[in-house]
Amino acid sequence: MSSVLRPVGGQPPGVYWRRRLLLLAVLVVVLLILGRACGVLGGSDSTSTPTPSVTSTSTATPQPTSKPTATATPTAKPTATSRATTAAGICKDSQVRVFATAEDDQNPVGGPVRVRFVVATDSDTKCLRDIGPAANGVVITSEGRRIWSSDDCTPGGEPNVRPISKSAPYAVTVSWQGDVSRPGCPTARPKAPAGSYSVTGRNGDVTGAPNTFTLG
Repeated sequence: MSSVLRPVGGQPPGVYWRRRLLLLAVLVVVLLILGRACGVLGGSDSTSTPTPSVTSTSTATPQPTSKPTATATPTAKPTATSRATTAAGICKDSQVRVFATAEDDQNPVGGPVRVRFVVATDSDTKCLRDIGPAANGVVITSEGRRIWSSDDCTPGGEPNVRPISKSAPYAVTVSWQGDVSRPGCPTARPKAPAGSYSVTGRNGDVTGAPNTFTLG
């Protein structure tokens, strides 16, 4: 019989069999541990790493904006008054000179008496002045009494601003028919009698010196 099945030694056979069984059990345990270790090392990882999903984000393509349309605004053409305004300053009252003179020293009763009315300045440098009918006036007096005014029957009027100077004055002839007038222009206007009279011109707040003439 084999020595494996029949142990030989000084110990009783039961001792040798217990040793063999214990060794076999240890061997089985070692084999089980090795088998599990190999399974862990050779097997696939049960925990799968999640693959990140790519989310496509659509970026809105900017739409081309419409270009602003240029609107041409017509520019008003400069008038003669606006051109003169840029060329000269406003006349000061201290620069302005006003003259009113009868063209004839001796005039008939009942007229007409022609009066030369002039607005100028004290230098040859032009400046702007309103010489419209509302700004101008001619007054005739006799011995301190008011006889006639150009504003009695034709008051007011539109402004008329233009450049004037000493060498380029504004001049006009005013005709007086020899009658006596009052503000408001009443219908009854008697004729002025023979005598000595004075005529004075005005432009704005500037009044010229009186000049004399006679009727009769």
